[in-house]
Amino acid sequence: MYVLVSRWARSVMAWPFGIAIAKEAPESIIRVRSEYEDHFLITVGDVVTINTTRYWRVPDLALIDARTRRTIGTEMVRSGFDEIVSIRNEPATLSLNNILTIKEAVNKALGGRKVLVVVDGEEDLLAIPAVLAAPRRSIVMYGLYTGYLIVIPINELYKMAFLKLLVMLRPRGS
Repeated sequence: MYVLVSRWARSVMAWPFGIAIAKEAPESIIRVRSEYEDHFLITVGDVVTINTTRYWRVPDLALIDARTRRTIGTEMVRSGFDEIVSIRNEPATLSLNNILTIKEAVNKALGGRKVLVVVDGEEDLLAIPAVLAAPRRSIVMYGLYTGYLIVIPINELYKMAFLKLLVMLRPRGS
């Protein structure tokens, strides 16, 4: 189990990595759709997944924890997916098992299946292995607590940045 141990590392994770869109749905989703219509699509978070499904399409891979700070129903998220995978992920942590599960989910989605990963715990840091496992011509979208939609167009620079984020995690107990 890897954990964010320093306050500095936690503060870094609160910054938007990618393109920040300061518009509410549906405008934010429509804007992304117009630029990335045919890209492999990964969403992280309940609100982003709901809005993407409502205003664009079912993501190829979605990661949710079925909890949100907003008052919207998350039950509709499960429809449209071919496979639902359940995992446990404690806040501010990543396990090797979950990293491998995300990689496997990306591979299934690349094979044409729509995959939903339902997280018991917190899904935020799972964006890291999602970015690292995603192929070129993909985007990863997540919501920032400030209301911004963050879009990460997958390329080598973003993969390197997320690899550095992964390195900031330390084994639990060290």
